[in-house]
Formats: sequence, C-alpha cells, structure tokens
Amino acid sequence: MRYMAAIVLAAALLSGCQGADKAGVNGSSPSSQPEVSPTAMSATPSAPASSSMEEPLLYIEQLRIIGGGQLVQVKSNIDIDQKSLEQALKNSLQTSDPETEFRYTLEWESPRFVQIRLHLDENSVWSGTFNLDEAVTVDGRKYASTEQPYRNTVVIRAGDGEGSLLFQGVTSGTRRVVPAWNTGWIKPVQTRESVAPSYLFYGQEKHHLVHALTGEALEIPVFAQEKDAYGNDYGYHEMYSDRFYEDFTYMISGNKTLYRVDLKGFTSKKLHVFNKPVYGMSSSPDSKRIAVLTAHDEFIGPGADLTVLDQQGKILHSRENAAFISHSDGFLFVYSLAWEDDSHLILPADRDEHNPLGQIRYNTGNGASSVMQDERITDPLKQDLKEHERQPHNDLLLSGLKWSPDNRFAAFKSGTGAIQVYDTQERTFTFVSAGTLLGWMPDGTLAWADIKDLVYTF
Repeated sequence: MRYMAAIVLAAALLSGCQGADKAGVNGSSPSSQPEVSPTAMSATPSAPASSSMEEPLLYIEQLRIIGGGQLVQVKSNIDIDQKSLEQALKNSLQTSDPETEFRYTLEWESPRFVQIRLHLDENSVWSGTFNLDEAVTVDGRKYASTEQPYRNTVVIRAGDGEGSLLFQGVTSGTRRVVPAWNTGWIKPVQTRESVAPSYLFYGQEKHHLVHALTGEALEIPVFAQEKDAYGNDYGYHEMYSDRFYEDFTYMISGNKTLYRVDLKGFTSKKLHVFNKPVYGMSSSPDSKRIAVLTAHDEFIGPGADLTVLDQQGKILHSRENAAFISHSDGFLFVYSLAWEDDSHLILPADRDEHNPLGQIRYNTGNGASSVMQDERITDPLKQDLKEHERQPHNDLLLSGLKWSPDNRFAAFKSGTGAIQVYDTQERTFTFVSAGTLLGWMPDGTLAWADIKDLVYTF
C-alpha cells in the first residue's frame, strides 16, 4: 500500500458519504460524521464505468478525527463483497498486545465505500496491522496484487504522540515502557558503564541520552549553530559520537567542526575544522581516535573520504573514497560507520551480489579492507523472507537485520512499515509493533521507539 501525505478540507473528505445504510461490527454507528484530519492518503478514485475487465482496486485512507479517534476509509472502483472484507480484516489482524481488545465499527456508506471506525485507547501505547487482500468483489475477484504486495495493508498506531521507548521479551512476553521525547533522530550510544546501549534523542533545543535499562536521562543543551555551517537533510546541526565516555564525548557541529564536549559542565573544545561537509563520525572504544567521513567531491555526492584523528584533532590516517552510498547529488544525510575495535572500522558501501550487507571492514593500521559477510543469512531465511514480504529481492531488509544475542531471532522493519521478528528455528514471523526499530538488549528483549512515522536511526 502506498500513501502520500495530504491536507484537505474535512467537508471535502466527507462529501458524498451520507445517506446510506450502515452496518456495524463490535459497536454501533454514530448518527453524524465528525470532522477529520488526514494523516496519510492514497489517490481518491474517480467513478469509472463498471467493466468486467477492470482490475479491482482498493483505495485506503487513514484519518485522525479532530477531537480524538481514528478512521480507515476504504473505497473501491467495483462493488465490494461486504462479508469478505469483514472476514479479511478479522483473519489478518495482528496487534502489539494480544491482551488488549481491538474494537472497531464497520460503516458501509455504499457498496464501494466503507469506513472502519477505530475505538482505541489513545492513552495506551498500542499498534496493529491488517491486510485486505482476501476481500473480493461481488463477482468474486480478489483485490490482491502481486506487483504491489503492500498496497492493501494497514498499520495502525494509538498513543498520544508524547513518545515512548518500549522493551519486550519475544518469548516471555514481558513488556516495559519508558517515557521518551518526540524526535526525528534517535542514535544508539555505547557507554563504558553498561553493556546495554543508551539512546540519544535529538532535539532542537535539548538532547536527551536515555539509559535503556534504568530509564535515567542525561539532558544535553544544544550549542550555538556553527558559523557558515553546511546544511543537511536530517534537520539537526549537531552530530554526536556513537560512544560516550565517563565525562566527555565528541561532536560535529554544522557538519564541519569537530569538538570534544565535557558532559559535566557542557563546555566544548574545538579540535578540527573540515573543508568539506561531514557525512558521519564515530569514536573508538578506547576514546583515542575519531573517524570522520567527509564529501569526496566539491558537491555533495555519493563518495566519502575517511579521516582518522587523535584526541587533539591531529590527523593520523586518511583514505580517499573509503565509503560510497548511491544517492542523488546534493542530499546530505548521515553515513553510518562504527569502530569494530580500536583498529578496525565498519564502513558503508553499496550493496551488490558480492557485498550483500553493504559494509566494508577497514584496517586503519595498514589500510587493508574486506567485504563483510553474515553466515546467519541462510538460504532458508532468504526464501522465507521472500514469501513473507512477497518481494523477489529483499537486500535492504537483509542488510538491516538485527539479531538477538543468541542469534535465534532476527528483527527487521517490514516493507509495510511494521516491526517483525523472524524465528530461525520455527521459521515463523511475528508482528511486534509499529515504530522505530532500535535493537536487542543483552537479556534478549527487543527495543523500539514509538515516536513518529519517520525517525532516522542511521
């Protein structure tokens, strides 16, 4: 299912939707239509002449009602078999919390238009998904599409939008919720004090570093924006390291200047100024080296040069075109890189048949490099993922798999936008939640954030 953002008048959305009989499921239909505000929408169909040769299509809009509540509007170019749609919803429904009842009302406005009114507790952190592929027209034709496997899938999210970190045991079912902050960028951060990660929630005025196990948060003020800073496409002028040490860390300001930041007094010391935009940075486990990727070309292109600096900002090592990610020129977003140990870096590269993970292991001592492989990605896993996603190629999903500590489970963000977990022993898939996938804790619980529809993790 494809969505495109839209803002339209509520009266226009509801025109033509009055005067028809309504059939209710798990509730009764209200007598009047509320104003609504769309959150995501597909193109509204015209009214084509009925034709037995016409492909059956569903057009799905997800709407938030002004004042509270949600609607899913389903329109068709051909009369819908009502019972089949109701059964398709019931059969395919998966929720993040099976103990919480999913209540809804089906309101049929016409044989081609139904509103699914959701009765959700917006104070809860809840999400679910269903698929209407098995619905059929009155003459028995399915709405499923092999070319667009996600087009009839709906992902629903309740919650008040305040933001939460969630931790769930995949086998135990235990669940923990930690209050968090709305943000457009969450960065996993390693510390020496804990084997469990912390998560840095970026903000325009303040950042918050939240410890995953304790929920304790460190508030980090935003520094003044760098003079002559480079613009970027992710919205924040500071880029912190993926490691925080006992009382300091490193930060790039304005995609150009490297600083050491004191985490007690929040003062900064300038270490180095780069003459080209910075794409990404990471600091070594021993804190003595900082790796930085900068644009290779004068313009912002796909190639990136590597510079390794010491604690004082002195250049120790450099390599041209050490990393490469295909993208349109002019778009500056973060390139992920990380220290595997105090000598080796994991650098990004384009995925292909020889480099399915899109990663290079680079030795900063002798400059040797090798393609990263993952023996956990087996042929059965690839086949199961192909059938589950109904896509012949899933290279992006495979390269982004997050493995549990015992390597039994692989979590990933499905093409539908939902977080799924694959069990390598049972060869099954489980819906976990909507949200931003973060990773696994040492105890085997899975972490994700319920923040916004679009959050970068890099």
